[in-house]
Amino acid sequence: MLYKFAKQLTKLLNFIMYRFEVSGLENIPNNGAFLLCGNHISAYDPIALIAISPRQLNCIAKKELFDNRFLGGFLKAIGVFPVNRGATDMNAYRHSINLLKDGKGLLIFSQGTRMKDFDNAKSGVAVFALKSGAPIVPVGITGPVRFRRKIRIRIGEPISMSKYEGQKMKTELVEEVMNTLAERITELLK
Repeated sequence: MLYKFAKQLTKLLNFIMYRFEVSGLENIPNNGAFLLCGNHISAYDPIALIAISPRQLNCIAKKELFDNRFLGGFLKAIGVFPVNRGATDMNAYRHSINLLKDGKGLLIFSQGTRMKDFDNAKSGVAVFALKSGAPIVPVGITGPVRFRRKIRIRIGEPISMSKYEGQKMKTELVEEVMNTLAERITELLK
């Protein structure tokens, strides 16, 4: 209930604040677990993606955002949970894997911070995908995040983990998935 209200509020914010050009919503799976992963150009990215997604998304965000009670409460209402970026956060890891095992959608920005391009991405998204078997749906976000300016969100075809099924998770495998993801997101940014 609270999620639906918060989602409607974010849709209203999107309508008032920005002009969105969205393509590829059909690439978000209708059911089952998936990871939505894109470049991260603005603090508003997760709110925009949660608002446009036809499915409920859960999202990992830096724990410092939860220091403010109002913001932390709003973030929790829309499915955002904290991660300690300074160390290996096993609670966030377990929560993410459990969400995927339960067939949920997980929004993650692999860079861990805002950047224009998809550079210096961390391998967590590949680990989550390989561990759960959930596909990764790449997203490219471009445009200046300024009042009434156009922001383009392009959602690409899911990257299936089926060809990796049964393989032992090794560094080379994780790198292969991350390289494929980086190529897809870079293409979506053009």
